Amino acid sequence: MISGIRFKVCGLRTLADAELADSIGADWLGFIFHEKSPRYVSFPQWEAMRSLLPDRRCVAVAVMPSCDDLRRWQDGGIDRFQLHFPADLALERLAEWSAVAGPENLWLAPKLPPGTRFRPEWLEHGRTVLVDTYSKDAYGGTGLTGDWNGFRSLQTAHPSRTWILAGGLAPENVIAALDASGARVLDVNSGVEAAPGIKDPARLRAWADALRGYRRDA
Repeated sequence: MISGIRFKVCGLRTLADAELADSIGADWLGFIFHEKSPRYVSFPQWEAMRSLLPDRRCVAVAVMPSCDDLRRWQDGGIDRFQLHFPADLALERLAEWSAVAGPENLWLAPKLPPGTRFRPEWLEHGRTVLVDTYSKDAYGGTGLTGDWNGFRSLQTAHPSRTWILAGGLAPENVIAALDASGARVLDVNSGVEAAPGIKDPARLRAWADALRGYRRDA
């Protein structure tokens, strides 16, 4: 946490990058288990790093995983589960995920096309919601900024949940994003990279410096 803002550094693929994220104060370390992502890391690769990882909560990022996957990751030591899913997903599937992971550990990441209504009933199954930029061909990771005012509206309407802003965040725009969205929790990925899946130490430090200079009332 920096200046009262919690954040996850996502798309980590190496122990060195995980240590970098930890060194700037990341609250969570995100590992993408979705094979179509350029930042994909297999669970065996994560297991090989597990005992050497910094003492931060690890987040498994996945698209439509099975409950067996969740159990395997849970048994392996994963703390949180950021699950991406289409807006028309049956609520029964969310209930199944929640029963395995626990609603306090489930980060819901619905893929919302423009004009699609956010379904409040989703909130029965998870305590945390991650709002990412919509892309027709991908589940997050586009590097594009999203609807910051829309995020503010959702957070205001459902204050009992934790809301995470994602999508195109970088040292250069994080202050503007915080001011426009009212976010208190952030997810950063491509904005602190030298290349997909390779974090840039200078950009990570610039991210931390930007947050250190942030004052919400300024």
